[in-house]
Amino acid sequence: MKLDSKTAVFGLSIRCNQAAADQLASILERVGMDLIVVSLPGYTIHIDLHIAMVDVDKALVDVPGLPYWFLEYLEERGIEAIAADPSEQWGLNALCLSPGRVLMAAEAPRTAERLAARGVEVIPVEYGEVHKNGGGVHCSTMELVREPAS
Repeated sequence: MKLDSKTAVFGLSIRCNQAAADQLASILERVGMDLIVVSLPGYTIHIDLHIAMVDVDKALVDVPGLPYWFLEYLEERGIEAIAADPSEQWGLNALCLSPGRVLMAAEAPRTAERLAARGVEVIPVEYGEVHKNGGGVHCSTMELVREPAS
């Protein structure tokens, strides 16, 4: 997951190991990007279940699912961490369409309210049927080609 055009985040998990992180770091270094490696808890699969950039200076986060040092790192970089509602399983799996504008599951209304209160426009989409197969809005997309955010 990208924090910005120069920094990506990789989650170590049951599916993503240190060897993969090392390989990705080598590839990203060639294009001038740094890789931050974050250990994920339990049986978590991907980092996008714990953090989603929703603006150039705002991230939707799963506070219990991220290490404290990483939450501090976000703060030091000037990125406001907005906690997703813990009762909404797919609330974090959102797609940033442009800075401050996200597409997310309509099944996460409390998380959407938290984002709206911080000035983020939320476009809800009914996604409950797709969730039954184990995927969210972000899982169902590829990176968008668009103008840089900054």
